[in-house]
Amino acid sequence: MKLRLLLVVIVLVASAFLGQLMLDGSGYVLLSYGNWVLETSIWVALAALTISLIAGYFVLHMTIGLLNSGSALQRWSKDRGQNKAVRKTIQGLLALAEGNWKRSEKLLVSSAHGEAGLINYLAAARAAQQSGDYARADELLTAAANSTKGTELAVGLQQAQLQLEREQYEQCLATCLRLRKKFPKHQYANKMLLKAYMALEDWQSVVDLLPQLIKQHLIATKSAKELELKAYTALIQHVIKGRSARSKDPSALIELWNRIPQRTQLRDDFIPLADAFVHHLVELNTDGEAEEHLRRLLTRHWQPKWVRLYGWVKGDSPKKQLLFAEAQLQERPNDAVLLLTLGRLSLRNELWGKAQEYLEASLALKSDHETRAELSRLYLALNQSEKALNMLKLGLGQQLPELPMPAVQTV
Repeated sequence: MKLRLLLVVIVLVASAFLGQLMLDGSGYVLLSYGNWVLETSIWVALAALTISLIAGYFVLHMTIGLLNSGSALQRWSKDRGQNKAVRKTIQGLLALAEGNWKRSEKLLVSSAHGEAGLINYLAAARAAQQSGDYARADELLTAAANSTKGTELAVGLQQAQLQLEREQYEQCLATCLRLRKKFPKHQYANKMLLKAYMALEDWQSVVDLLPQLIKQHLIATKSAKELELKAYTALIQHVIKGRSARSKDPSALIELWNRIPQRTQLRDDFIPLADAFVHHLVELNTDGEAEEHLRRLLTRHWQPKWVRLYGWVKGDSPKKQLLFAEAQLQERPNDAVLLLTLGRLSLRNELWGKAQEYLEASLALKSDHETRAELSRLYLALNQSEKALNMLKLGLGQQLPELPMPAVQTV
């Protein structure tokens, strides 16, 4: 309020002063240009000058306004274009979600401008892929890579995914390996690489990659164990099936088995694979290797079928084999299968009396045709004909391993 009152006072004083000057005299102004002469009072000239300045100011202001209106028009046009592109992008994504591949691709490509170009091209490539136009999908991926710098990873991952869906597994693997070389710690790139290896059934590479995936928490522990078992099973089966029928060399199989970590071999879900492994060693007539691996396995997993098999295989040292089995009897004194195996190992060591004791003890715990057949053979060799005949009646037809027998005693 004080400032406004001061301005009013100043204007009134100035007006009074100016009015007094005009009353004191009008002054005289003469302007001459060529044949033109203009005469007027100083106050009229000042008024004309003031009006000219005010008019010039308004003209200048209007000119600047008109110039700025062009930029505003451009901004308005640009905003309108961006809004239209956004609407078309949304429509394209909706069409993609609805399965309208052709419409989706058309809308997304037509609105692929500016910063959203990369997203539009990637989505359009997906639409082209779904419509079965793989060549067009690859073109759109190239366009996506060219639209924005530093997009090699995003485009590469999309390309690998599309190649995997097309069952172009070799190309997918090449793409994944290229990405892993440049982005070795990228989690999704490594996960895509695992998918490529699995699709190609490259199980050794799967085994090699698993530790990194577990470290990066990209795969659950349970899933990792299942996948590891699947991979090693496939590798073992591949060696078994790929072996020549005339080849008896177990070195490749044993080398592969020894690469399996001890912690993995201790798992219960690895028992079926271990069973296939040792039985194949037996089929190759490599009893020495079979006995060694069976002994190791029995210290980790006590399986009756392996205990029985241990009595069939002929190890490099029958004496050490018997001592190992007898050590197990201390913990399992009432194990009928172990007693049967001990009876056979005693026969292999030509300990006839001990063999008879073990076999009879086994039969006392469990009535078993195989044990009866084994005892009848021993009784017959020991010239215990009546016992042998009784056992043969019950154990007739039972397949038995080849074992040494005592010489038949003649009267």
